[in-house]
Amino acid sequence: MRRPSSSSEWIAIVCVPVVALAIVGRQLYLSRNYGLSTWKGGGMGMFAAAAEVSNRYAKVFLVEPDRTTDPLVQFSPDDNDMLTRALEYPTRNNFLRAAKKIAQENWIPAYQKRPVLKVNSDGNPVGAGDKTYRVMVPSEIRSDRESRRPNMEIQYWNLRYDPAARRVRAFLLNTFVFTPEELFQPDKDQKRL
Repeated sequence: MRRPSSSSEWIAIVCVPVVALAIVGRQLYLSRNYGLSTWKGGGMGMFAAAAEVSNRYAKVFLVEPDRTTDPLVQFSPDDNDMLTRALEYPTRNNFLRAAKKIAQENWIPAYQKRPVLKVNSDGNPVGAGDKTYRVMVPSEIRSDRESRRPNMEIQYWNLRYDPAARRVRAFLLNTFVFTPEELFQPDKDQKRL
């Protein structure tokens, strides 16, 4: 058997660490600057960080022209999958893809407007809040919203442990608002087909 040349040994000795450092550097850059979960994209810090998707969540609303907001609930498995992907790499484009998928559903109010409940630190209701919402659910029944097509707002939240208060707190990291023109515009990939 022939022994590999010294130049191929040198290439292997230098290239492997350089490629590994480039991957680690890219992972650190994306997680620090773009909110990429450390569990995503190779997960170099996945065992040392609590930035997993279970500590991130999104709230999705339909926003009417008069600024009335109605929360959307009961997402399909496909909608949940798109939201989870966006939470793993929380950029505007990823949330737009999720919003386009969610906007394909026919959303109708589940019931009349209801006030938001105020709860105490134990989670027990203590009264009604000032704001009221209509909870929106997907339905086969056609609604009058098709002609109006409101904006969609997605709020990106993160849970963090606050050592001073010894509690987990939710922080709003970003809010994305998508217009009907963005939501119902065909993707570039679909135009090519």
